[in-house]
Amino acid sequence: MSRKEYPTLDEADEDDMPHEVDFSKAVRANTAYRFGEDRQDELRIEQFWQAIGLGVDFIAEPHKPRSMAPDLLLKREGTAKAVCEIKSMRDFDFTVTLLHDDGTETNTQRTWQESTSERVLRLANLAMEQFAYWNRDHSLANIFVFINRDAKVRKDEVQSQLLELSGIDATFWFEGEKESIGS
Repeated sequence: MSRKEYPTLDEADEDDMPHEVDFSKAVRANTAYRFGEDRQDELRIEQFWQAIGLGVDFIAEPHKPRSMAPDLLLKREGTAKAVCEIKSMRDFDFTVTLLHDDGTETNTQRTWQESTSERVLRLANLAMEQFAYWNRDHSLANIFVFINRDAKVRKDEVQSQLLELSGIDATFWFEGEKESIGS
């Protein structure tokens, strides 16, 4: 059996990929979007918890390529009380314009393949999986924070379904500035 060799990255190598064909940031943004991750929102929620007197630690698993740990460990007077997972959702509808050789354009509207409530519940289920992984014995409260930036999503459409989820002890719903993934 032959061993497969993997190339190593030389720190001195510069990224010489032309900007117009470097899709790595777009792929990372799309992946983060699908998993509902937004670092700026996490920092804002950290400030929210600190403002009401809780200690906050970011939970990190640097040895794992995709951590299943929740985002934050919440403490009161130095004692861990809860874990918090933050999920953000943006509008993912977009238009693709194709320019044809004859000078005409074709516009195609692309939309998310799930309903808005299905998208919210998918993110809540991801959070529940993270709670089950990191807080197996449920010794700490599991807090789900949802930040909505999609104008089509309304809390009253999914509130009863969120309340029925087991494994989540509290849900905080924040309305963020409405924006699309491309803005």
